[in-house]
Amino acid sequence: MSTTASHRGVTAEYLSGALGATSGGARLEIESVAAIGTGQMAESYRVVFKENAARRIPKSVVVKVPSQNESSRAASRATRCYELETSFYSVMRDHVEVNAPKCLHVWFDKPNDDFVLILEDIFNATQGDQIAGASVDQANAAIDELVKLHSPLWDSPKLDSFDWLPRQSAQTQAGTGDLLRSVFPIFAQRFEATVDDSVIKLGARLVANIERYNSAFPKNMTVVHRDFRLDNLLFIKQNDSNNPYSVKVVDWQTVGALPGAADLGYFIGASFDVESRRKVEQGLVKRYHRGLEAKKIQISFNDLWSQYRLLGTSGYIMAIVASVLVKQTERGDAMFTVMANRHGQQMIDLETEKLFA
Repeated sequence: MSTTASHRGVTAEYLSGALGATSGGARLEIESVAAIGTGQMAESYRVVFKENAARRIPKSVVVKVPSQNESSRAASRATRCYELETSFYSVMRDHVEVNAPKCLHVWFDKPNDDFVLILEDIFNATQGDQIAGASVDQANAAIDELVKLHSPLWDSPKLDSFDWLPRQSAQTQAGTGDLLRSVFPIFAQRFEATVDDSVIKLGARLVANIERYNSAFPKNMTVVHRDFRLDNLLFIKQNDSNNPYSVKVVDWQTVGALPGAADLGYFIGASFDVESRRKVEQGLVKRYHRGLEAKKIQISFNDLWSQYRLLGTSGYIMAIVASVLVKQTERGDAMFTVMANRHGQQMIDLETEKLFA
């Protein structure tokens, strides 16, 4: 299926220049352009080149450019998400071991909040489905990628050298609190028919106590994805009964410095229906802990479990904020409903509020 992409980054002229070093300066010709993915903050396209023009480059690439929706553009300016993703690929990718797509070209214009990313096309992969949820094999593979992401910079002084990387501070915590207070009434009204009443009431208590939640944050820091969920994972089947999947992690628009358990709680809470999550979560947290131990990261399981209990809350916060700030779509509302219900019940089951009461 072909589509029309208005950004200049999805043109033969731009791509010929951007990929000139790889193509030997060839004039590239585009066979087709098709929208892919489910992201709401940016637009991603699969660009297929005509055979005679693409002998020295892949048959197809993925080109990512800003959203054409003004609400999403405004949200991107507020969250710096385009700057963060381009900085991840240009500066940070080589400092972590996570399996992210190969970057063929990156450009960012800070004054205009404009960007172009050209990435390898992972054509042999299947995108995870946030609403359908994960299998245990998929979750195991994802947990292993979290270890690869978190362990290299765990409590590392190198984090201070990335001055563009968001991190917890009194200023950012105050900003988050103000944002939550402003958007929660909108969220509660829009989702009152689809999000469980107990979860809505939990959200109201969370917003009222957000300063206490922030003060309970663990001190250990590393680089985290901050939106590590199934829609941002590409699964590739392997001929290995012990490890049936490998994973590519995409959409680095929210990368930041936080405790690693923020990604862990976010992923597990969002990836399973309530009953399934109750059955598998301890095993998945133990798998992550074993992975950290293998990388010589020193944290007890009890400490990690407490952090997991607390930081699954980040998924509910994301559902509240993102559902209001980005463009509204039918699938987006369905996804945010699932996230809120799953993370809300995760907090209730794990008695998360007791950790910051």
